[in-house]
Amino acid sequence: MRQACLAIATAAVLLAPATAPAAYDPLEAVNRRVHAFNALAQEHVLAPMAALWRTHVPEGWRRGIGQAVANLGEPVTAASGLAAGEPAVAGQALLRFGINTTLGLGGVRDAAAEWGWPRRPFAPGDAVCAWGVPSGPYLVLPLLGPSSLRDATAGFAANAALAQGLGIAPVAAWQGSDGFLAYAAAEEALRRIEAQSLDPYAVLRSAWRQRRAVSCAVDAAAAAQE
Repeated sequence: MRQACLAIATAAVLLAPATAPAAYDPLEAVNRRVHAFNALAQEHVLAPMAALWRTHVPEGWRRGIGQAVANLGEPVTAASGLAAGEPAVAGQALLRFGINTTLGLGGVRDAAAEWGWPRRPFAPGDAVCAWGVPSGPYLVLPLLGPSSLRDATAGFAANAALAQGLGIAPVAAWQGSDGFLAYAAAEEALRRIEAQSLDPYAVLRSAWRQRRAVSCAVDAAAAAQE
């Protein structure tokens, strides 16, 4: 689920206001260690892999593969929408999955978006947010980056349920591919943050908390209207 991944954190940094309320971070000491591990993993593993990806895979193929991987997440979006009491979100996700899996060659082509049904990301964390579950403490997950206790718990529960039905290997492969593609798209911005910020950890934490609070409020408001 990309809401816990580094791409979301990067987008939050680029759009966040200059000031922010203090984050609830009682696990800061552990989180900073995980952040340092993630930075090393990015520098020595993910960045070289992303460079090979961009160098050896043509842009059109990269786009198609990314869309196919994202298409596999539409059933999760649908289940999350149903859990949140948002049938419109669930219906659009199922419609997109059906169209793109068949007419979009497994999702390589986003035919549904071309016909007026764009992707609307909605993760398990959004579902529990819609029911008023508080965010809980800030967490930094290994390789995945910024999250919260609420979002991480919901995501892990969803993955465990998927693994029960589909097997651990395909779920791990999908999640790994999704996370890598998100990192590859966000790599340049993350490099700038690490290079230009006096405290990259604090910058990512503040921005992610703001961005997540806004998106969760939007989700809750949408659920109340439907």
